[in-house]
Amino acid sequence: MFMFLIVLLGLIAGSFLNVVIYRLPLGESVVWPGSRCTGCGHSLGVGDLVPVLSWLWLKGRCRYCGGKISGRYPVIEMVTAVAFLLVYLKGDMSCYTVGGWILSSILIACAAIDYDEGIIPNRITYPGLILGFFISYFT
Repeated sequence: MFMFLIVLLGLIAGSFLNVVIYRLPLGESVVWPGSRCTGCGHSLGVGDLVPVLSWLWLKGRCRYCGGKISGRYPVIEMVTAVAFLLVYLKGDMSCYTVGGWILSSILIACAAIDYDEGIIPNRITYPGLILGFFISYFT
């Protein structure tokens, strides 16, 4: 049961990473406004934001405009869920596990942004570097 919660947490984190991956290179806030369709700009409802399942339910299309939703969204969510589970299985539950989740999230976001834009934003790498040094110092 606990591993299911870890996977669920990873899916939710992956959903947020999708926002970071899309908005950070555009210089937009990753918190405000809420999620919206990249095609029509319509605000997404709670049912549209359920990781992986909403993409499958909507068959990869926007509920409002019918535009295609990239298949990368559920892939990022699933990769993040697997990463969270692997970090948990490696070290059980501790503050280092949370640090591992944050670092793996940073790496996933960096990889996706680098793939899209050919850059790795300092706004992500510097906090990751500091966190990595902090974790390594105490292990």
